[in-house]
Amino acid sequence: MSFADNWARVFVVITFLTFGEAQIIGGIVPNLIAFSLFLGAIGYFALTGKMAEMFGIKKRPK
Repeated sequence: MSFADNWARVFVVITFLTFGEAQIIGGIVPNLIAFSLFLGAIGYFALTGKMAEMFGIKKRPK
């Protein structure tokens, strides 16, 4: 199984959870809002913590 196959499976699972179970979970829009908040939190911590120092976005204090 290749790297692309794994990502294709992840995409199918996310798509099914988003659209396939929409009536059970409570709708597509709340899921998209929660997913965007989740990605926003990951982005925030990536840009303000150790990862930012590693990528050179945030400089270390001298």
